[in-house]
Amino acid sequence: MLDTYAWANLGRTPRFPAVDVASEQRLHIMTRGLLLDWAATAAPTDNATAAAAANAGHALRAFDRRSTLSDPRARAYLLDAFRDFDDQDEDVDPHPHDCAGRCAGTGEVLTVLTWEHHGDDIYTAVHQEPILCYGAPTTHALDCATCEGHGFTYTPGYRELCLDGRIPASEPATSSVVPRDA
Repeated sequence: MLDTYAWANLGRTPRFPAVDVASEQRLHIMTRGLLLDWAATAAPTDNATAAAAANAGHALRAFDRRSTLSDPRARAYLLDAFRDFDDQDEDVDPHPHDCAGRCAGTGEVLTVLTWEHHGDDIYTAVHQEPILCYGAPTTHALDCATCEGHGFTYTPGYRELCLDGRIPASEPATSSVVPRDA
């Protein structure tokens, strides 16, 4: 909240460009109003906090150049504005934040691709990269042409993860896989 307050105050000085100030001021009003609304809900007998939350709702509506409403509807507008603000980037996220593929909504999973062999089946991870998340845990196709279905390729001293035959775990593991080069 202090960050939004600082940005809102920057717009009052001519030294800083007003590129992002309007949205930061709106975010400050909305955050302040939501905190006051939460406090008013937690203490229903505190009329001053409820009035301050309603005033913040009215201020947000005035900032959005909308007409005034009753106090309860102004407080409800705060929550609606927050939901609209929170949903604005959901279309950009390739997966939900609680994705079963463990990507946290980014569409990529940081995965170890290369292990160094130290003998006696001891491998140490030496290289990892972000790879495409399928939105679910993955298995490996049994008829993968690159690794023959076991999910790894081996070179002297190294084991590498095969990415050619990755399929979602919900699909049968015997499905045919088209190589990436085709």
